[in-house]
Amino acid sequence: MDKKLQKEEQQRIAENQVGASRSEQNSKHKKTSITLNVLIVVMILAIIGVLWLVFFLTADDSKDQVETKPATTQTQKSDETKKDDSKSEDTKKTEEQTTETSDDPNVSKVIKKDWKPVGTEQKGDHVNSYEMDSQDWEEKVNAFSEATGIANGDMTIWYVGRGEEPATQSIGTISTKTDPDKAFRVYITWVDGSGWQPTKVEELKTNDKSN
Repeated sequence: MDKKLQKEEQQRIAENQVGASRSEQNSKHKKTSITLNVLIVVMILAIIGVLWLVFFLTADDSKDQVETKPATTQTQKSDETKKDDSKSEDTKKTEEQTTETSDDPNVSKVIKKDWKPVGTEQKGDHVNSYEMDSQDWEEKVNAFSEATGIANGDMTIWYVGRGEEPATQSIGTISTKTDPDKAFRVYITWVDGSGWQPTKVEELKTNDKSN
C-alpha cells in the first residue's frame, strides 16, 4: 500500500514538474511574442518617421525652388528694365544734343540742344538790360547756367554783349571759378512771357575774354 502511494506521489510530482515546465515555456513564449510585437511596432514607427521626413524635406526643397525662380525672373526683368531705361536715356541725349564744328579757329566744338526758356518774373514790355543788379541780368545768368550746367555761384562771367538782334539776343562768355581757361560762349534769345532761351553753346579753346 505504501508503495502504491509512493508511486502515485512520484507521478503527481512528475506531472507537476511537466505542468510547471509547460507554464514556464508558455510564459517565455508570451514574453517573446510581446518583444517581437514591440519590435515590429517600433520598426513600423521608424519607417513611418523616415518616410515623413523624406516627404517633408522633398516638399520643402520644392517650395524653395518655386519661390526662388520668380525672384530670379524678377531680378532679370529688373536688370532688363534698367538696361532699356539706360538705352532710352542715351537715345534721348543723342536726339536732344548735337555737336558741330565751327569756322572760328578758337571754337573746339559747337553744342546745340532743344533747351527750354528758363522762365521770367518780368512784366510788361521786355527791355534787354545789362545792369548787373537788374532782373533781366539775373535771368540771363540763369540761362547761361542752364546751357552749360555751371551753377550760378560757381560761375565767372567774363563778358555779356548784344547778339545779332540787339533787342532780343545776347551772348555771354563764362567759365567756372576753378577753371577759368575752360570757357564757353553762350547764345541766348528772349521769348516773350517765357524768358531767356539758350540756343547754342561754343566750347572755346582759349578764354578770349580773360585778358
